[in-house]
Amino acid sequence: MEYVLKTNSLCKSYGGFRALNGVSMSVPKGAIYGFIGKNGAGKTTFIRIICGLQEPTSGDYVLYGKNNTDKDIVKSRRRMGAIVETPSIYLDMTAEDNLKTQYRILGLPSFDGLNDILKLVGLENTAKKKAKHFSLGMRQRLGIAIALVGDPDFLILDEPVNGFDPQGIVEIRELILKLNHEK
Repeated sequence: MEYVLKTNSLCKSYGGFRALNGVSMSVPKGAIYGFIGKNGAGKTTFIRIICGLQEPTSGDYVLYGKNNTDKDIVKSRRRMGAIVETPSIYLDMTAEDNLKTQYRILGLPSFDGLNDILKLVGLENTAKKKAKHFSLGMRQRLGIAIALVGDPDFLILDEPVNGFDPQGIVEIRELILKLNHEK
């Protein structure tokens, strides 16, 4: 079986507080995982570590066959798309301009697929509306769209349905399933 991610006794402490305590897991290619836990249980800390935003206190992980201490892990991380905590969006820009900025950040040669991504997340009709005028659910959709730029193999979404009404939650769950089946 091919694994996208394997963690081994992953721990993270902040002073005397242990946010992660020996997390070991293996995520097979094509799997959908969800972390459920109370606020402060370490879900976001785990995600931040896997995304390379923090270092574990102890333990290690392997992402696409590269150990977290390998310099080449950067190549593995380029295969990821992520939303960590809240979507990183530019509020004074439109959804389209936010995506174009992400294309540039990733060094992509063109904006191919941009309109498809907006349609996929339900923002195709936002036109000239700036993100600061979006509802919380629309901002979450935009965050997911940004995470999809570059056609990642591995998508990490921290609280992806935050701010959605019941219908929006169903739509995002269906989107995640669709992405999993198609990609």
